[in-house]
Amino acid sequence: MMNFEIGRSNDFVVEHCYSCAIPGYLIVSPLAAVKSLDALPKRSAESLGPLLTNVTSLVRQIVRPERIYCAQFGEEQSQLHFHIFPRGAALTEEYLKAFPQHASQIRGPIVLDWARDRYRSLPEEVYERVTGILTQLHEAWERQQA
Repeated sequence: MMNFEIGRSNDFVVEHCYSCAIPGYLIVSPLAAVKSLDALPKRSAESLGPLLTNVTSLVRQIVRPERIYCAQFGEEQSQLHFHIFPRGAALTEEYLKAFPQHASQIRGPIVLDWARDRYRSLPEEVYERVTGILTQLHEAWERQQA
């Protein structure tokens, strides 16, 4: 059985993205079904910053990317969620081959959009590719919560 969950708090669930085979690409979603940041319950809103900080730290420790993006769009799914997206050296190199005109200034939202299309996969393929990172992130989450 595939399980993409890294961990959960009282207010949020952290999962590896199941549709994009970028190791360490996480989705942070509130347990409350809300469509905008200002609709979060107060307790959830207060815990969001520390949670995003901790999740980013886990990705940095395990994946060791050049850059980590944190984004919220809500275009594909209207329920509020946050993308924690690691941009590593190999991904950057591949992106710059596709967009050489961005060599002087990498554009994070374009990288994220491009990579989500380029690495879009079936959940089974994503799970196979990221299972090692998933395990490491889950174990690190558990240690962090202890």
